[in-house]
Amino acid sequence: MAQMDDDSGRFTFGKRLGLVFIVQTAGLSAVAVFALLAYIAYGAVKIVPGASRKWRTGTHVHFYFLSLLLSDLIQAIGGMMDIRWIVKSNVEVGPFCTAQGALKQIGDVGVAMASMAIAFHTFSVLVFRWRPDASPKIAFVVLGFIWAFIALTVGLGLGTHKGEDYYGDTQYWCWITSDYPVQRIALEYFWLWFTALLNIALYVPLALVLKGYIIIDGMKVRVPRGEERTHLKITSSNGMKDAGRLALEMLFYPAVYTITVLPIAVVRWRAFAADTVPFAATVVADVLFASSGLLNVILFALTRPALLPERDRRSGTFLDSTVLSEVVATSRPFSSTHGRSMSDPRPEDWSDLRRTQSIPREDLKPLPLGSEILPPVAPMSPLTV
Repeated sequence: MAQMDDDSGRFTFGKRLGLVFIVQTAGLSAVAVFALLAYIAYGAVKIVPGASRKWRTGTHVHFYFLSLLLSDLIQAIGGMMDIRWIVKSNVEVGPFCTAQGALKQIGDVGVAMASMAIAFHTFSVLVFRWRPDASPKIAFVVLGFIWAFIALTVGLGLGTHKGEDYYGDTQYWCWITSDYPVQRIALEYFWLWFTALLNIALYVPLALVLKGYIIIDGMKVRVPRGEERTHLKITSSNGMKDAGRLALEMLFYPAVYTITVLPIAVVRWRAFAADTVPFAATVVADVLFASSGLLNVILFALTRPALLPERDRRSGTFLDSTVLSEVVATSRPFSSTHGRSMSDPRPEDWSDLRRTQSIPREDLKPLPLGSEILPPVAPMSPLTV
């Protein structure tokens, strides 16, 4: 039984109030994620007779994004289940408790792995200029591995510990009990912490590349001279997007994930060390963790609008949010061949540093969804993320 504050073994008013904050935050995340999924579904079906398809999975990121939203929804549902313990004023082991523990693990690990897949994909496309095949096979393989791993860890955990309190009372809710510290770390905490570190390790260099502070040419990394600094501007249907702004947006990803994961990691490590963790610290950490779904919806809506369907008021259909119309390159020659030294460009690679190269609007063709992010390279076949 969980440690309580009164002699009856029931939660005090303060404990129940803290759990209410967690449930409310999880509820907000659930509503935000469900609303976005419903909006995407609305944009993916033919609602207006004769209308073209309004939303499609144009890049691999779309599949990872949907997996992230699904995991966020599962995670939020697991958090909302705390309402039962608020009503009862204690935690009771049973089928409901087991279900909450399993949902929490599925959601937490699913969010971590989907975030990891998005980070790897974005870094590979923008830094190494990887052009994945238009077929979603790679995305299906990645997501198949992610969900197979989650299913195996949860299924084997339940199957190999039948009759034991594998998922049980962990003081304020249900999860993997303290009798299984190795499983706690290996099957969940490791993936949360690893993803947080990976986000920092990938998105920070990516922001530096987009700002022109470093150049990655093949396997070489170097700091450019002042005259080699690049500055890109991309015109889309949403307006001019500067590479500096895009670089700042890339830093939001590790920042948001770290904000949601770091506090709970600190609290858990203190608990592992048998330190007394103030209940207020537990509530703050879990409120931030429960806000993962809400923050992800806001983050992706602001930084990757092309992942969402957008209605064209003139035609009544949903269009790709971004259409490349102009690339402005200044202050540095580019190489149009990946892997060739940037310091030795061919004459045809040089851009007029004083001219803006424009593509006539009538010649534009919509790019796949998610193509609002382009790498610092010369005008060529666009990279989509």
